[in-house]
Amino acid sequence: MNLEVAKNPNLKKNVYFQLSLILLAGFLLRIYLSPLIAYEGDFGIWQYWGRALSNNGFTQFYNKNWCDYMPGYLYILWILNEFHTAMPWLSEHILFKLPANLSDLGISMLIFVVLKPIASTRIAMISSLVYFFNPASLSNSTFWGQVDSVHAFPILFSIILGIRNRFILSGLFAALAFMIKPQSIALFPIIGFIAIDPFLRSAQRWNVKNFIPLAQIIITIIVTCTIITLPFIWDKIDSFFYVFTGPIELIKERFYAAYEQYKFASLNTFNFWGAFAMWKSDELLFLGLKYKTWGTIIFGTFYTLIFASLFKFNLNSKRSDKEYTYLIFQAVTLILFALFLFVTRAHERHLLPSIVFFTLIIFRSWIFPYLYAIVSGVYVCNMIYSYIQLTTEYLGISDQIEMFLIPIMFVLYLMAFIVVFLNLLNHTIRQKDTLNS
Repeated sequence: MNLEVAKNPNLKKNVYFQLSLILLAGFLLRIYLSPLIAYEGDFGIWQYWGRALSNNGFTQFYNKNWCDYMPGYLYILWILNEFHTAMPWLSEHILFKLPANLSDLGISMLIFVVLKPIASTRIAMISSLVYFFNPASLSNSTFWGQVDSVHAFPILFSIILGIRNRFILSGLFAALAFMIKPQSIALFPIIGFIAIDPFLRSAQRWNVKNFIPLAQIIITIIVTCTIITLPFIWDKIDSFFYVFTGPIELIKERFYAAYEQYKFASLNTFNFWGAFAMWKSDELLFLGLKYKTWGTIIFGTFYTLIFASLFKFNLNSKRSDKEYTYLIFQAVTLILFALFLFVTRAHERHLLPSIVFFTLIIFRSWIFPYLYAIVSGVYVCNMIYSYIQLTTEYLGISDQIEMFLIPIMFVLYLMAFIVVFLNLLNHTIRQKDTLNS
């Protein structure tokens, strides 16, 4: 189809028009559906935090309110509350779900933009629409009212910008993702790996110019995180040095507040721990090690194998840039998937960023569309299960159903993960270009 577009510029305009029209219709559909259902537990917290920021300001927010969030999303809640004050007639459900719905729209547009040059216009368009109309993204953003897509958007943008050698902007969006949800720190090594590509592939490897991209990313992340944090500690600044140490202290405090809030192996999640340790303490021991330690070991093992595979592929002087781009997306998919499956304290929603990156490789192998459908379906089932349990005080689903349902759902997740993981190893170990297979 790319050849047809090149020969006929009007066809190119028509494709863009069609995609824009469908996405606009889908966005309006999301707006229409937004008031129908929401998880009021989370939704009420968004509104409460927004009002608290408007009423008390930023500097006293963490002192006067319980909050397990990093500062990043709080700015959005503050803005939303200001809009709600100015336009009280606007539905709160529409307004407070708008960031997530807009983020999904932005993700879909990025999917089209990044896939069009390396695949085809047809594949890029289908992939874009597959994500935007995926029941998984709808269940999280439009119905539940959660913000995982707001976190996924800057992650995706950061990776894309890094691949395109826009390292300062890549660092900026990596920092924004981290300041929204700290889990994105798991991808910092991948972003760093992209940045040291000039070092790995240069004949004059130790030339100082090869380290500039990595330095740009690191400096940008530090500066961005500092700027985002300063309004929350402004009244505590009593010396020049506190401008630098204060943000570090707040970030550490917020990071541990989020991590230590729920010390359970699994929180309504159809993952490894949910199969046998749902809502059990992750401090429990197995063979002398805590559950959370086992989770870290398993995740770390997969992470090491994924990273080593990428490293090996990158050292090949005849590598394909298209293949490299796909492998980066596949590696991120697997890292986020492994984080969800094996690390303790995961929520049912946390897989959405992995689904975003999975969409980018959906046509990489003939089996991936089927696995994508399975993963998306299990994700929706997990969201429904969690919603029922939370709104019925865990009386909505019997123990007998849980005993069979959750292990089966985990096995489906695990099957998809293993197949995509083995596919990555096959590409990198054999240096096999199968983009058109």
